[in-house]
Amino acid sequence: MRVRGKIVLLAASCLIGAGINTSPAHSDFTPQPRAELVPARDDPGPRGRTTYEDQTPSGGIERAAAPAWRCHLYVGDPEFVRNNGRWHIQGVGRQWCTGAGYIPQGPRLTLQRYLGVGIWRNVHRTSIAWSRGHFAEIQYMWPCAGTGSEEYRWVVDGFAEGVPRSRGNAYSLHYLRVIC
Repeated sequence: MRVRGKIVLLAASCLIGAGINTSPAHSDFTPQPRAELVPARDDPGPRGRTTYEDQTPSGGIERAAAPAWRCHLYVGDPEFVRNNGRWHIQGVGRQWCTGAGYIPQGPRLTLQRYLGVGIWRNVHRTSIAWSRGHFAEIQYMWPCAGTGSEEYRWVVDGFAEGVPRSRGNAYSLHYLRVIC
């Protein structure tokens, strides 16, 4: 049995001497940027897409048979993309409207970071992408800079300036868990 013990020690010392360093002092423990989509855990409102419409009451007791206009909102899941050598959290929000009386209209995109216990903080909010047509889109890339694991989601708010001014919102279907 003594011979076997010496062979194991001799083999380990040969590996270390051959350049395989097992010392933690020389290891790089810096996490590499990475991300994964995770299912949403809460229900703050419509997910992915929704609609909102003209809320102008009709002159009589009954509401008009059909609204004067209707707007459709869409928000994409957060994406982890590399741009100019840096990692970003990318989002897109769209709105398209039909009917008459909603112009101008447009979406606004907000990136939120999860703080815990159901609390989300706005990290960045874009300005409204106003359009005098039936379609508007807004895209944004937020530079990923943080420590540890964090979760993000996108929220799209849609606005129609028709009388009265109306709005709707939708939340991304998934969160993006990232390590920057």
